[in-house]
Amino acid sequence: MNRCKQVLLMAVSFLATFVSAQAQWSVAFQDQSKRDLNVVFFLDSHFGWVVGDRGIIHVTQDGGQGWGPQDPKVNANINDIFFRTREEGWLITSGARIFRTDDGGDSWLPVYQLSLAAGRDSRDAPDFYSIVFPSKKLGWVVGTHGRILFSNDGGQRWQAQESNTKEELVHLRFVNERRGWVVGDKGIILFTDDGGRTWERQNTGVNGHLYHVETRGKDTAWVVGENGIILRTTNAGETWERVAVDTRETLVNIAFTNNNQGWVVGWNGTILRSSDGGKSWVEQESGTRTNLYGLSAVKNGIWVSGAEGFVLKYAGSGK
Repeated sequence: MNRCKQVLLMAVSFLATFVSAQAQWSVAFQDQSKRDLNVVFFLDSHFGWVVGDRGIIHVTQDGGQGWGPQDPKVNANINDIFFRTREEGWLITSGARIFRTDDGGDSWLPVYQLSLAAGRDSRDAPDFYSIVFPSKKLGWVVGTHGRILFSNDGGQRWQAQESNTKEELVHLRFVNERRGWVVGDKGIILFTDDGGRTWERQNTGVNGHLYHVETRGKDTAWVVGENGIILRTTNAGETWERVAVDTRETLVNIAFTNNNQGWVVGWNGTILRSSDGGKSWVEQESGTRTNLYGLSAVKNGIWVSGAEGFVLKYAGSGK
């Protein structure tokens, strides 16, 4: 084979590999306003929601083939959304407000707002970032100034739990009604095994901003954060190990479909995939350089949302 043909075949092979990598992720939807879509949440393989800045909500009931708008009647940034059933859901917005729906998001009712204390500077205004209900009655919210709020009556009333920190708390995950983690600024990880009556700070070995925690079972969890931070524990956080990755991008979300298959998303179009339970990660070509924020992994569907109103879907095998 002459040199010219060899170079041509190499170029064709590279192009085929690049096109294949690009095809792994496709644009499933784009909001016409092109505002940031902060969270994508799929309850199952059919029902999903994507939310974003200035009150954006879109819902799908057919696995992402079609998306329709919902109107929460609030012109605020939606920071998180959580559905416990197809009808019962929650969202939190800037301004430290909590909303509830009992009809799948067709209507949203405000149920709680944390106001700025008298005499405080508006720059100190409280905010909520993450909400979860591991059961019908029990729910938690976290936010600025180390706030952890708890409800034991299905979200009708909320009360503070002592976090013993003033750091910003960004995300929480509960594996059952008693055991959960919270992550946030300056490498903080808080752990409870008594339903939040006490929160214990766990040693992470990092001081960067942590954005998301994911769990599988009672003892295994992963955390992602700025500067390519990925942490992993298999003993409920008694020890956390930092996983080496070939990126320094800020990583903001992580999700697993089973004990082995996981994804991470972050700034500048970063998508990482693991096939060994998060022990190692390989970067995928996302086809975009916009910041990615939201990630939802359910059976037969991996979804990502981000800046400029994009929703991406993974076209490869998620098994």
